[in-house]
Amino acid sequence: MMERSLEKKLFQLNLFFIFIFLNTWDYVINRTFFNGMLIGLVMFTPSTFLWFVGKLRAVALMTLISIFEFIIMLIFVAEGFQLGGAAITIKSVYWIPYFVMAGVNMAVGLKIYSDVKERALKAKKKANQEDNIQAAS
Repeated sequence: MMERSLEKKLFQLNLFFIFIFLNTWDYVINRTFFNGMLIGLVMFTPSTFLWFVGKLRAVALMTLISIFEFIIMLIFVAEGFQLGGAAITIKSVYWIPYFVMAGVNMAVGLKIYSDVKERALKAKKKANQEDNIQAAS
């Protein structure tokens, strides 16, 4: 159905993002450990688990969750830039990796879901054409 290696890579990417990147990012910004990772665990554990499951319904649910996360992070980032103006602070930029990761999960999930639906539509159309040919014979 879906390519298992893509799901495995996205699962690994989400785990890397949560445990390695967010700890590093949080240390660079705040000089603390684990705060960014805890926020990342709350936000991205459902997506990571659903990439691990890898079924079409799991991908559809993960895509919906990622769309919600993407919109929330877009609001955080836009408000930070709006309030900061030309003096954008590090705190305004803090949410950008979360925003990007939610966008990646959303875009790949939408791509997989649309590809599967397109293939199903083509298969149904082909089956209908074959039925029409048999009925005409």
